[in-house]
Amino acid sequence: MMYRAKRAVLLLMAFCCILSQAGCAGVAEARTASSQVTGFSQGSKVVNTTEDKVQIQTAVPVFLGFSAAQELNQKIKEVSDDGIIEIKKAEKELGNSAAEGHLFFQSYYDLFWDNDILSVWVRNENYAGGAHGYRWLKSFNVNIQTGEFYDTPGKLFKDPEAGTKQITDKILEEIKKKPDLYFQEAAQTVKDKKGAYSFYLDGQDLVVYFDLYELVPYAAGMPEFRFPLTDLDLKFRMGNNPDRSSVRNNGMDLEFKNPVVSNDSGVFLPLEETAGALCHNVKKTDAGYTVDNHPVKPTMLNGAAYMPLQYFNDLGKDYAIPGFVAYDRDTLSIFTQTAQSEEEKKSTDLNSVGSEIYLNSAAGDSSSEISWKKRMCYLKSFDKESSTLTFDPIEWISSDDKDRISELKLGGDFPDGYYIYNPTVETEKIKLSENAKISLINWNGNNVAESSTLTNTEGLVARLKEDGALNFPYEYTVSNGQMIELREQYVP
Repeated sequence: MMYRAKRAVLLLMAFCCILSQAGCAGVAEARTASSQVTGFSQGSKVVNTTEDKVQIQTAVPVFLGFSAAQELNQKIKEVSDDGIIEIKKAEKELGNSAAEGHLFFQSYYDLFWDNDILSVWVRNENYAGGAHGYRWLKSFNVNIQTGEFYDTPGKLFKDPEAGTKQITDKILEEIKKKPDLYFQEAAQTVKDKKGAYSFYLDGQDLVVYFDLYELVPYAAGMPEFRFPLTDLDLKFRMGNNPDRSSVRNNGMDLEFKNPVVSNDSGVFLPLEETAGALCHNVKKTDAGYTVDNHPVKPTMLNGAAYMPLQYFNDLGKDYAIPGFVAYDRDTLSIFTQTAQSEEEKKSTDLNSVGSEIYLNSAAGDSSSEISWKKRMCYLKSFDKESSTLTFDPIEWISSDDKDRISELKLGGDFPDGYYIYNPTVETEKIKLSENAKISLINWNGNNVAESSTLTNTEGLVARLKEDGALNFPYEYTVSNGQMIELREQYVP
């Protein structure tokens, strides 16, 4: 396949980084890397315990490396804190009622980052007595460059009024299609919001959501409406990202070889993969399986060992490394405590936990006010035997980055909206991690980019043999001294 310098048919594919975690091993090395790499990072503070006869499971993200990180952390923490206060108040009011011992509060997050927009949404559920529990969602969308929070989707559009109308019209259209599902006044409820919709970004979609009882009965849950980012006229280059995984580890995509099994007997999770993600030691012996040296009797499904979901929550309760899991019929979310301070990093217990996640960033600046930059390169070769990549680092400069353009004295216009700065031909070498995410562009018969797809080292080797392949840039992510993601960048 011949590569061309210009492909104007497709918009610039978004710089979306699927976050990856260092895992539960080798964290001492990961922390050494933290002193060398600065920028956007994310850890988790996890609680799985029983307090005042109330079961509490919370996972709160802690962000570093951009100006609004502290404010974002506080906003999310307040959601969890308020939920705990409310459920403990309910416990005191109920006293020795039939609900005693059954009260619980669970709060956990998910996240996605696309271009400069970080989206975090917090799922909450409690049972405070009564016929059933209650669920609610709270989302936060922030620009990691400017620190601006976006409380409505309209603020993401080039034309807020037109963008808001596009979303409203689609929601009203969906309500009209299923009148038996929605309350009679649902359409008016949507109109009365006047565009003040709650939303988050997830993979390829902007998601608008509504609370329980707003549009539908309790049994129908919290309705969501998805809008492909590529169909929206936004201020930012967004969309064309891979589909999200059905397993998330501290909010980050994780691939399981064995799927979650849900049947009449309950929800079952693959033992080795789930316990491993929760930082427990699983061993297969002649007698069966052990977890942290304790024998277990798993259910064998399709040749793999499974345990009920509740087993893993019991496993992580009051454990030295707190952890828990949650499953919403679509996504399995796994959370484990990570170090949040220099003191915690020195803790023996937390040294066995995956540390903060370091993304592509501007090196040599320890300030939380840094200008976050993407790491880009040209690939020169890949040694499959040693899993070593040889690459030439480059800098992708947007036409909007006036300061950098002035600093480099580039001058002139950027007709395609970017400039690739590569003053030297010096190369570097780095190991490609065993489970690295490799994303390549799919080209159709007319040599037009249509989408991107995940591949493996075999696919990478094949791509690098193609004519002109060494002239295309790649975005990459480094963690723990290894390249954990490599994404072929579309060049318009």
